[in-house]
Amino acid sequence: MMTREKKEQLTNRLVLNFGILLAGALILLYLNSALSSNSMITTVTYWILLVVAILSILLGIFLLVWGIKKKNDAKNYSAVCLGTFVASFILYLPKLGWIHAFNRGKAVATVYILMALYFIVLSIITAIQLRKPLVKSADKKIVHKKKRK
Repeated sequence: MMTREKKEQLTNRLVLNFGILLAGALILLYLNSALSSNSMITTVTYWILLVVAILSILLGIFLLVWGIKKKNDAKNYSAVCLGTFVASFILYLPKLGWIHAFNRGKAVATVYILMALYFIVLSIITAIQLRKPLVKSADKKIVHKKKRK
């Protein structure tokens, strides 16, 4: 059983995640261009990716701990930082050269695929949760009883 407020919250979460993923996809377009060029920009881009990865993991841990201590919704946003860390790490892998067949283009494609899979799984989970029947809130039940009398 679910209230209207909970359904609205789930829908808002899906829309917010879509917006974040869309912004990430646009940023990834620019990163792809920067990584494809053979110039000093590529070196600077790898440094920026390294800094973003480190900052996102630190911010993610901070948000998780702070959200748990204060019992607020800040811990939910730590997942965005985790996603940013994973994407930055995947984009940085070709620079490390650990996997020889994994080049810059494959790294960008992998991040796009992971973003799409995340959104598909989140959409399925949200759709399943939204199928639960609605429960009237206590205020509306009281008003309904008063109207009957």
